Amino acid sequence: MLKLGEKPLIAIPVNDKDFEETVNKAKEKGANIIELRIDQFRDRNINYILEKISFIKKLGLYVLATIRSKKEGGTPISDYERERIFKEIAPQVDIIDIELSSEGLREKVIKIAKENNCLALVSYHDFEKTPSKEEIQKIIDKALELGADIIKYAFNVKTKEDVARILCITNKNKDKNIVAIGMGELGRITRVSGFFFGSVITYSYIGVAFAPGQIEIEKLKDELEFYGLLKGDK
Repeated sequence: MLKLGEKPLIAIPVNDKDFEETVNKAKEKGANIIELRIDQFRDRNINYILEKISFIKKLGLYVLATIRSKKEGGTPISDYERERIFKEIAPQVDIIDIELSSEGLREKVIKIAKENNCLALVSYHDFEKTPSKEEIQKIIDKALELGADIIKYAFNVKTKEDVARILCITNKNKDKNIVAIGMGELGRITRVSGFFFGSVITYSYIGVAFAPGQIEIEKLKDELEFYGLLKGDK
């Protein structure tokens, strides 16, 4: 099973466009995890998805399966269809991501993850603002209550105070497998410095960014190495 917290882990989100080329580059450039953005696949046939998962696993990379809801930046797919896909692919993946806001589905998906010995990542995205520290703590506590193995939050950062709030609350909860992200230009620093405060995964990209403020993988690795976070991990 994937071990968290031992070193910075880099995830590369992908859809099924130029899939093999992108995944091969991710491996070559030192990524650890491929986030399958299944909601952005042109074909969501189960066998097709399983072929993509198999290709990733053969390269020795971990698979994070995401079927992002429309509310949090994905495409309109019914909860019934999302649950069906998760059930079929869970035995083959390492992490399943379900949004905290998917109230009719989240408990079912967390149960699917547990039954298939993969990690349940409960995510929360706010594309408008960074909430108060009390609100962020409530997000963390609710995700833990539901049985999350990993808690991801991504907030739109507008001020230096937003950055400080994200990093401080992450440090306070650093024993809980947090993935902390500040979106936007000012939030970019969290994608590197987050590891000093307890964040366990950062998201990068090859080609085109999937979210505002992501750092291209070569630049990200340079930053991580510069600050000693990937020392000896060549």
